[in-house]
Amino acid sequence: MDLISHIIFGLTLTRLVYMNRPQEWEKYRNIIILIAIAASLFPDIDILTTHRSEIHAPLVLAVLAGVIGLAYPLSFKPLLVGFLSHSLLDVFLFDNSNDTIRQIIDIAITNDTAASEVNEVVVTGIAANGIMLLYPISRKMYSIMLTETTYAMVAGLVLSTAAITLYLTRNNTGKYR
Repeated sequence: MDLISHIIFGLTLTRLVYMNRPQEWEKYRNIIILIAIAASLFPDIDILTTHRSEIHAPLVLAVLAGVIGLAYPLSFKPLLVGFLSHSLLDVFLFDNSNDTIRQIIDIAITNDTAASEVNEVVVTGIAANGIMLLYPISRKMYSIMLTETTYAMVAGLVLSTAAITLYLTRNNTGKYR
């Protein structure tokens, strides 16, 4: 999934975690939001080495959230939710067999050589085979392949979840928070 989806999904799930804790949410909202955003993006730091490496594994992320949470207890919930929301979305892979990515690139870049280079970087440099769901027990990669239609459905589900959360939050507090 893309960075925006990771942020929206991470923030949405974090907000749902705090729905029944309005005082804690009100008191620490800004720091919770910052932690949730950082946590929902953090696993992609491995793009500098091997994308979707061990740092995408839910168990590794849960332990990391626990260790940081011991030192900074307020950070535990938004870290855990942000980290795990990232892993959840990255289980989904996009089926590029119809060369959809290149078609999108061709719309933005008219130079064929430049478009080919960008396509190569995106398809080979960023693409992955799923996540190591059970690491360190197993290094096997797990994924669910999405077509253009099912990818749009998952993206719609993420946005719908965010909209419903915003609605519930607004109705729960009487104003936008």
